[in-house]
Parts: sequence; C-alpha cells; structure tokens
Amino acid sequence: MSAPEVAAGKHLSKTSLRDFGPPIPHEERDYDLPSYRVTLLPQEAPIPVLLRHALTLIGIRHYGPGEKVEWWVTFTYKGYPCELAHQKFGLRLRIGGDLTEDQAGDMLTEIRKKLGSAVKIVEALLAETASDTLNDGNVTVVNQHQKLRQAYDYFRGRATNPDVVDDLSESGTNGFGAWSTFLMGKNVMAMHAFHDLVAAISAFVSSLEHDLVLALPFLDFDPTVDDLTKIIGDRWGEKWRRVVGHSDPEAVRLRERLAAVVERWRNPYSHGGFEKGYGATIYLHTPGLGALPIGLSGIRDSPMFSFHAASDTDIEGVFALFDEIDAYLVKTMPHAMEWINSGLDVRFDAVFMAQVAGCIESEGALDTFIDVHAHTADMIANMDY
Repeated sequence: MSAPEVAAGKHLSKTSLRDFGPPIPHEERDYDLPSYRVTLLPQEAPIPVLLRHALTLIGIRHYGPGEKVEWWVTFTYKGYPCELAHQKFGLRLRIGGDLTEDQAGDMLTEIRKKLGSAVKIVEALLAETASDTLNDGNVTVVNQHQKLRQAYDYFRGRATNPDVVDDLSESGTNGFGAWSTFLMGKNVMAMHAFHDLVAAISAFVSSLEHDLVLALPFLDFDPTVDDLTKIIGDRWGEKWRRVVGHSDPEAVRLRERLAAVVERWRNPYSHGGFEKGYGATIYLHTPGLGALPIGLSGIRDSPMFSFHAASDTDIEGVFALFDEIDAYLVKTMPHAMEWINSGLDVRFDAVFMAQVAGCIESEGALDTFIDVHAHTADMIANMDY
C-alpha cells in the first residue's frame, strides 16, 4: 500500500471501523448458529467496491470472483462473523451468531452506517490522485454513442416527418357580434418541424463531440502531451481540430458548413434566443426611421426573418450535411467508428492503445478484438466467472 493508504487504514481502524476485525477461522466457527442477511440498495452503496476497499485498508482480505459473485469479504464485527458479497442480484451483508432477529437487525444497521462513513474516507483518498490518473490515460470512458444517436434519430424523424395537424376553424357570437378564427395545420406542422430541427442539431453535435473523444485512443492520443480533461471540456470545433485536423480540404469544408448550421439554427436557441450579433433580436430606436434591427438587411439570414423559421429545403440540407459528416468519419477513422458503433466502452491506457495499434496493422484483427471484449463485458455483467 502507498503511504496515504496506510495512513487512511490506521485512521479507519481507530474510528469508523474500530469494531471490525479479521474473520473467524473456518474450523473455529459454529455454522449451526443462525445467520441473517440484508441487501444494500444501490442508493445506499452505488459503488460497492468502495466498501470492500475500506475493509482492505484495515487489512481484511477479499476473495473472488466466483459463480454469480464478483467478490466477497469475510470479517468480524464486535466478534460476530460477517460477510459482505457483491452478487449478481445485489450487495449482500450477512451476520451470524447467537443473536435474535432484532439483535441481528440492529447489528446490520450499525455495520451499514459505519461502512458508509468509511467510504467517505476512501473517496477522499481516491480524489487526491483522480486528476493525475485521468490525465495519465488510466481511465475508461463510457460509450454513450447509441444513446446519443437515439436522441438524434428521434428528433430527425420528427423534423422530417412531423405529425399531421388538421386545420382548425372556429366561429361564434358574443356581445360584440360574430367572430371566427382559423389556424392552418400546415403552419403548426412547420413550427413543430423547426423545433425538432433545433433539437436534432443539438443532439447531433453532442453525439459528434462524444465520438471525437472516444476516437482518440485509435488515433494519436498521447497522455504525456494531451490533456484529456481539457479535450473533453473543449467546444466541438476544438475537438474537431484536434481529432479530425485541418489538413484535409474536405474536413475543413465540412467543419465550416457545420459551424454555419450551428451558428444559424442551434446557438440562438441555446443562448436565450439571441443570435450572434443580435441581428434580428434587438432593434435600434432610430430617429426618423423607427425601430430597426441591428442586423439591418442581414436579417434575411435569420431564422426569425421568415414566417416559417425553416423550410423543407433547409431541413433536408442540414440532415444531408450530417450524413456527409458521418460518412467522412467512417471513411477516415474506420477502426475508431467500428469500435464506437459496437457500444463498448473505450480505455485510454497504454495497454489498450497498444492492442488497438496491433489490430489496426492486422486485417480483421479488430473484429476479433471487439468480439473478445464484448464477451468479457457480458461475462462481467452477468457475473459468469
């Protein structure tokens, strides 16, 4: 253990975990005595391994994996034999001994509270090195590609094929005479399509940013040079420059066209409805001329200029561009996109990147690599050890 871990273990032994001790040897334990069990809910222990690590810090070993169990720890609490096990269907805490059900329930509650307190010490210990660990590349990034694309596909489908809205005509009389109103369903459908277009653009850019980060280990990511935290926090344009680059004229054109779409359609509705330069959203009180938009004749390019903020042609053009970008990424970084589309998480450590580099050099090797990782992920998820 490191010096900080040793210090944390000594602190826990004198505070939260002072009543915890090593397990009773198998040959000395009376297995005829009753045993009681409770399942810790995910809300109580969202990361089970932190409870295990707290016990490890005070010198109590853990075991596993086993059939349908990832790990287990045997220990004593106030002299009574206990076990904490992360099983497929939950985190189980057990206590045995000459105890009534009420006594055992009280003991289990005490153990849960004290382990919960110990986890706070463990988290503080891990937080001290978290930033360095991240920037050294010793991390796994959760692959959310499919979830983000589902949002994009959903809004794209609604934008290109909005629900039909019938015309609405109403009339009547009141104290002032007859009245009538008419609402054209086609106009309502156009408004809905525009709202979904803005949502689809936001979803696409979000998915694009995510994919660009996931692609890094398949390209030239170097933790000694690259700051992963900064890259993740960069805007989409900076991510594009870092991952896609600007040496290919096609990449430059795609980025410029995407920037224009984002600036025209998404950004105004991500910043309180204000366009860049406030072209059609602020009017200047001009003597003799009245209130004039800041953008003057330039407002013809504003979504607010037309009765319909986006025409069918506008919508088709946006999605055609997105399809071009998707195709370009598959063409220029096929191995990264194949992995990303598999749904598997992406590691940034040196071992994984070396394995990826080897697969890229050998035709067909990446497919096998993906299959192996998918099988391993399923095995871990189902605890089929």
